[in-house]
Amino acid sequence: MMTNLKYWLKGLAVAATSMIIYAVALGCYMALMLLVISMEEGGDNLSALSISLTEALILLSQGTGFKSGAITLTIIPLLLTLLLIALVRQVAGRFGTNWRGFVSGLVLWELMNVFFVRSVDVGLVDLMAMILLKDAIVFAIGYAIAAIPKSERTRDCMAWLTRHVSSPVRRTVVIGVVLGLLLVAVYLVVGLIAVSFWAVSNQSAVARLYELSGMQNGSRILTTISMLAWLPNLMIWAVSWAFGAGFSIGDLAEFTLWSGQGTGLPALPIFGLFPQTVETNWVRIALMCIPVAAAFVMGMVVMLFNKGFHIRIGGSEQDIDVRHVVMSFAYPIAAFSIASAVVSVTSSLLFSLSNGGLGTKHLAHVGVDVIASTRKVGQPTAVGLFSAWLLTLVAVSIFFAVRWMIRRIREQGRGDVVSASTKTSREETRASRTVSSKNNNKEDQGDNNESTDTKGSGVSLP
Repeated sequence: MMTNLKYWLKGLAVAATSMIIYAVALGCYMALMLLVISMEEGGDNLSALSISLTEALILLSQGTGFKSGAITLTIIPLLLTLLLIALVRQVAGRFGTNWRGFVSGLVLWELMNVFFVRSVDVGLVDLMAMILLKDAIVFAIGYAIAAIPKSERTRDCMAWLTRHVSSPVRRTVVIGVVLGLLLVAVYLVVGLIAVSFWAVSNQSAVARLYELSGMQNGSRILTTISMLAWLPNLMIWAVSWAFGAGFSIGDLAEFTLWSGQGTGLPALPIFGLFPQTVETNWVRIALMCIPVAAAFVMGMVVMLFNKGFHIRIGGSEQDIDVRHVVMSFAYPIAAFSIASAVVSVTSSLLFSLSNGGLGTKHLAHVGVDVIASTRKVGQPTAVGLFSAWLLTLVAVSIFFAVRWMIRRIREQGRGDVVSASTKTSREETRASRTVSSKNNNKEDQGDNNESTDTKGSGVSLP
């Protein structure tokens, strides 16, 4: 009984500790930022709004947007969401995980979020049921990341898979999933590089917008730091932009490789960060070829290196096994199909999560076109992976064809040599037989030279 109670209490501790750490850290920063802004800009003490704004940001980081007057904010600050999930995972790993702890922790987590919903001063855009569902998903993801690797059921499941699924099939699935996630990570790094380039090249525009707003240096610094909460969103939009799909700020502006202008945008400093048109053709082509090139290179690595499928075209002729060769190319094509599916599904999910709104009319949709952006990522990735597979297949086929031709030429050469030697030996045999036959005749004549003197009738010839 005491053991079960301990697990229930651990779940409560995980939820309470995670929320307290997250809320206190976020609230302290919001209080500092509002205090500095109120001191530099004058006016009322904005620090009084820090508690309500912290509660709204806690809900927003879990997917629930809010509205205050003409402002409607539904763009999830994905960096805060990732930090919250990582915090739940870390605390759950320290306290220990169990299904009882998950249930009790989830209940307390939902109760705390209900308290925030009831006490927040701004209006929320979702119904209570949807808010509770989103909050539960965030807590469940963090708790599951800590619980699943250490769970006995996970070990039992892995043991069952080991017994019932062959090693090559398991390895193929693992390689496909890992390859897909690595490609997504590469694309996000490309997005981070693009955002960094925007920040460097457009810093004057951002500074000009800060000047128009009349903000002082302290307010600028803290506001810029707060904008980092949406850095993953910008990275995802930058991926869509670099690969040719682009992104839009409502119906006021659209940013692609071919266009980068907007009219009527609010004077927010972050809008000065967005890119201009890329004038150079080869730069546009190079950017759009990134997913093809990255997928091709990683596909070749998986095909040839030891930690991949380790395809080799050497070996003796006796080692050639047609079934082995066929299967050695069947597993990579299956892994590349899995990787392509992982890239498409993951990128579609990321594009959807990065979108949101800043208003109800012209700024109702800010972000990317999910279908078009997913197509710009998924299709080149599949082309690159299958190009690597096809190139390896062609190389191996050419090698086997050349080796077969060389073997046939050698066999033909050996056959000619054997025929010539056989013909020569036959001629030598015939010649030896002829010589032997002539020698035997001479010997017979020599053997008949005997004396013919015989006794007669007394008559002798002179």
